[in-house]
Amino acid sequence: MGLIGYRFRLTIRSRWRAQVGTAVLLSLLGGLSMFAIAGARRTQSAYPRFLRAANVSTMAIDNGSYDAKRTAEIAAYPEVASSRTYMAPFGGLLRKDGRPDFSGQADAELLASVDGRYFDQDRFTPTSGRLPDVTRVDEIAVNQTSAKRNGWKLGQQFELGMIDEKKVPESGPENAPIDMRLKVTVVGVGLFTEEVLQDDTDSLPLILATPAFAARTLKYAQYSWQGLVLRGGEHDVDAVRSRNAGRHEKPGDTQFSPRFIRVTAVDTYHALAAERPLSIAIALFGIVAGLAGLVLVGQAIVRHLQAEREVRAGLRAMGAAPRVSVAAALVAPLLVIVAGTLGALGVALLGSPLMPLGRVRRVEVARGVHADWAVLGLGALVLVLILAGIAVAAAVREDPQRVIARGNAAARPSRVVRAAQSVGLPPSAVTGLRMALEPGAGRTAVPVRSVMASTVVAVFALVSAVTFGSSLRTLVSHPRLYGWDWDATLVDNAGYGAVRTGSAHKELDADPDVSAWAGVFFGSGAVDGANIAFLGVTPGASLHPPIVEGRSVESPDEIAIGSSTLRSLGKHVGDSVVVGPPARTLRIVGVVTLPTLGVVHGEHPSLGVGAMLDYHLVPGYDRNRETAGFVGPNILLVRFKDGVVLGDGRTRLRTVADRIGRFPGEILITGPQRPAEIVNTTDIGASPQVLAGLLGVAALLSLGVALGTSVRRRRRDLALLKALGFTRAQTAATVRWQATATIVVGLAIGVPIGVAVGRTLWVLFARRLAVVPEASTPVALIALIGGVALMLGNVVAAVPGHVAGRVQPALVLRSE
Repeated sequence: MGLIGYRFRLTIRSRWRAQVGTAVLLSLLGGLSMFAIAGARRTQSAYPRFLRAANVSTMAIDNGSYDAKRTAEIAAYPEVASSRTYMAPFGGLLRKDGRPDFSGQADAELLASVDGRYFDQDRFTPTSGRLPDVTRVDEIAVNQTSAKRNGWKLGQQFELGMIDEKKVPESGPENAPIDMRLKVTVVGVGLFTEEVLQDDTDSLPLILATPAFAARTLKYAQYSWQGLVLRGGEHDVDAVRSRNAGRHEKPGDTQFSPRFIRVTAVDTYHALAAERPLSIAIALFGIVAGLAGLVLVGQAIVRHLQAEREVRAGLRAMGAAPRVSVAAALVAPLLVIVAGTLGALGVALLGSPLMPLGRVRRVEVARGVHADWAVLGLGALVLVLILAGIAVAAAVREDPQRVIARGNAAARPSRVVRAAQSVGLPPSAVTGLRMALEPGAGRTAVPVRSVMASTVVAVFALVSAVTFGSSLRTLVSHPRLYGWDWDATLVDNAGYGAVRTGSAHKELDADPDVSAWAGVFFGSGAVDGANIAFLGVTPGASLHPPIVEGRSVESPDEIAIGSSTLRSLGKHVGDSVVVGPPARTLRIVGVVTLPTLGVVHGEHPSLGVGAMLDYHLVPGYDRNRETAGFVGPNILLVRFKDGVVLGDGRTRLRTVADRIGRFPGEILITGPQRPAEIVNTTDIGASPQVLAGLLGVAALLSLGVALGTSVRRRRRDLALLKALGFTRAQTAATVRWQATATIVVGLAIGVPIGVAVGRTLWVLFARRLAVVPEASTPVALIALIGGVALMLGNVVAAVPGHVAGRVQPALVLRSE
């Protein structure tokens, strides 16, 4: 033990900087890896944890106009454990002149909890302020959308007016008399459960009123939704759906037959799908950072043990047994591994309050430091075992007798070095290239291949990360890739209305800005027994969502299906499915990238989920015949001609929409409505860039450690050069040339590999996400990374260069 202690003290005194640098490198990369992987798990689990805390309904039913008897009947179903309802009274914010504001600019839909919905079931989550007092009529909460759109703040007061639907004149609700006025105060701003991760289609300004408010305004109810917690969870949804279907007040009356339902399991699927891109991206970064850490730290340990050959040879000469020599060599590396692993745990724990990322962070139920010991414990164990294994293998391999047995034959001179000499590069450049590319032999041998490999790994990891990130940004900024292959959408009455097709043809066919347009119907039905959201189209229409496999629907007996739905059905293009009722067999002709499009509050198609088919097969496609007097699509898709500025084209469509609609403002014009997956991605800010930057810092730290080792190993070479006339500046320049050559080799090999891997990962990921799989290569950014890497590499080389410049030839060469 005395010999081992002596050996340990000698190593710590002579190479403590390298040991500290290696431990810091392990702490940084290992900590980043565990932080990212644990953060990915926390991000992906945040929404289900929030739903449990909010006591969320299993499903919700559209009951039409509020009816207490009907609501009680549904609540008494044997599958129902708990029932809560809200109703929407006809009314809203009053302007300063005392008239209702239905302009869409300052409008917000009023939801009044009848019996505790959004208070004790599907709890509204205040992000500032509090929930209103259920016993007070004059307290309300508003969602973040309405607060942002209208500039509402806590404590703000305004007046709400209720309107009798029977008294609405033909000129529109703005001119209806006010039946009741109520002054209310905003006491909370927050989120409804379904708003945390939602599509733009569902994003509405909303006001939450109390049960006391509902009791005062029940006679003004337009519609109601009843939330049900089912005893058997989602397994009871079909039973309740079947029990509730066809229940009418009298034959032929559809007033109480629910047109739409909303299943929390479907919302949760979409929410988790929205979180999945972010979670996978974070986890991928964590895996890349972990692999890079193992490679860089492992190579640093190997370099350290190779640099200890002479000392170990001295120990063997003093009579130390091979196992003692190996044990003595392992003390410092194992200490570095343990210290670095503890540091990595600290980094992961200290960074944990930054998770989860994305929109779920607003409703995280357990904020602050979070220890995911499944990740941290396993991660620490992996780091220790793999790095200790590398250290043991290297210590045995670098035993002096084994090295002598392998021989110390000099490596062949590098062709690059010979080329540099032939073109007349200065001596400092030639020497720096030789130190970077030629391992040397004997006492001055340096593991240049491991240094190069470490640099390649670091460059590859960084470039693959930025390539993946660039493809993600391209997806977010190009609506066509997530299903919106047109320029404007005309939505009639939030998707519940019916556009007059005769008027649409008259207006849009003659519009000089429009190159193509098509009508779309919404609904849902059974496909091979599974309830699927439908997008009803006219077969053969030239305007439709992008097809990623096969083709679009061209006849009534064909169907195109979203990729996720196709997987769940176990079908492929060319197979057949049964759609109904009434049952009809359709052939699958394509895989479609479905846009987020549909009725507000109800089920609708989204990325990978749903199907596109002939609109005559959409149940209830003619549901507006009685109220509108005709059958028409719920929305119109419009594509402008080349050269039309999108903003100007949509503005001019406003006049067209008013002529198509039954009254001005009935038809809303929108641009692309982002799915929740895309909305969530835009909210992560600069997190990916920060993580990638930290990976780059770790790579530079590794390079600095490697250069320091190289300078120590080649002190004799540097001393000889100074004895032959090298100045201090030339010696420092030699180290800079070494760093530059190392980085250039890393860029030359790591960049193409990183681009290829990043693009491949993105294509696989995009297919899973059900978007058009187009990868993007950020050429300018990669070129910038290369330039910055060369600049910072030379900055990092300044310290080893300064050490090299201070080498004193007389002291170093005295023993020669």
